[in-house]
Amino acid sequence: MEVLGIFVAHNTPKGLLKGSKLTRSHTTVIEAAIRAVSAAKESPRVSKIVIGVIKPTKTGQPHIKFTPIQAGLRMQVRGNSAVQIFFVYTDRPDDVMQEITGKWEER
Repeated sequence: MEVLGIFVAHNTPKGLLKGSKLTRSHTTVIEAAIRAVSAAKESPRVSKIVIGVIKPTKTGQPHIKFTPIQAGLRMQVRGNSAVQIFFVYTDRPDDVMQEITGKWEER
C-alpha cells in the first residue's frame, strides 16, 4: 500500500511515517518494525529516526537488537523474512531502548 509516496504494510497505523522526526531516504517499514518505530516516534527523548534498508532473510523468529552509536542507537528489527535497520537519534539511549523494548514485547 502506498501512503503519500511511502510504502508500508497493509495494516500500518495511519500517520506512522509522518512528522518531523522521520527522514524519508527510504520509504518502507517492515510489518515487524511498526511497534518499534511507533514507540521511537512517540518518545520525547528521540529527535530523529532514519529508516534504513530492508534485507530479505530466511524465515525466522522476529526480534529486535540495539547497538549504541555516537548519535544514539542503531536498531535492527528482524521480521519473519526480512531485516531492517533504523538509526534512532537521542541523547538518552538507555531510556529509549527500554521504551522501545517495552512496546516491542507487547506484541
